[in-house]
Amino acid sequence: MAMDKPFQTYENLVIKLRDEKKLEIPDEDRVISLLKKHSYFALVSGYKTLFKLPTSEYRPGTTIEDIFALFEFDDALRGIFFNAIQIIEKHIKSLLSHSFVEKYGDDQKAYLTPENYKFIGSSPSDTYMRCAAVKRLIQTFEAKVHPPFDQKYIKHQWKNHKNVPLWVTIKAVTLGTTSKMYSLCTQDVQAAVSKEFPVISEHQLVGMLDFLTRVRNVCAHNERLYDFNAGKTRAIQALPLHADLKIGKKKSYYKHGQSDLFAAVVCFKYLLSPEEFKDTANKIDAEIQKLCARTKLIQKNKILSCMGFPPNWLDSIEL
Repeated sequence: MAMDKPFQTYENLVIKLRDEKKLEIPDEDRVISLLKKHSYFALVSGYKTLFKLPTSEYRPGTTIEDIFALFEFDDALRGIFFNAIQIIEKHIKSLLSHSFVEKYGDDQKAYLTPENYKFIGSSPSDTYMRCAAVKRLIQTFEAKVHPPFDQKYIKHQWKNHKNVPLWVTIKAVTLGTTSKMYSLCTQDVQAAVSKEFPVISEHQLVGMLDFLTRVRNVCAHNERLYDFNAGKTRAIQALPLHADLKIGKKKSYYKHGQSDLFAAVVCFKYLLSPEEFKDTANKIDAEIQKLCARTKLIQKNKILSCMGFPPNWLDSIEL
């Protein structure tokens, strides 16, 4: 079977970009150097869209430096978003382990006992899925607290106390596992966590943590972030901030801030401290300004639209 995309040398890729795609190439060595370091797929295939014409050729004047500017912008965004999500992750882990242990005690059997989670769902199928999810959650925790141990601090806890409390174990699990645990906890445990975030209900926080887990995974795996969209089935719920920002609606769904990258910023507004949020927002804005200074082929409103950000997002969101 013939390959749709057969192997090509770096030199052939340069020829393709120049002669077929009409990319301006004043320095072939520079292009080859970037392709060697980042790969054609990650750099060119991943970030070419904003520079292409409907004919699939590049817009006049486009060079590899324009594409690289967007590539580095996205890399910087991943760092900013990942750092903000880590702050939230640590906070949620601290609150969740405290509220769970406060109710069920610090014996590790507490979080390994199915009865300490909420099984009843909104329907028989939902109940079945929750039961299966609780089972998987407990299996994840069991893998952390039974020999052989991956983390020295868990091994130390087991060796000296024969017990690993949740506040120790939770450090070793992912945000995805933490998010799942929160969604499976009883309402009183959830409420003890959500009350730390004004206006946010337990159900809203479940959705926000699930959404941020997906953004976090994009960041961790170096996938493209700036045009991230989780889709309506994974969207966060409408929040007072959406109305405050006067974001337009399409039916009952806001045009910005529920499933796109701006939705993560909405989560940050509620889940970070005011100082942490301001620092994060200013860093995002600085990278947008830097991108527009590096390439004149991407207007500010265009990149904001791709990100799902309202044009006046920075002024409005610091209400």
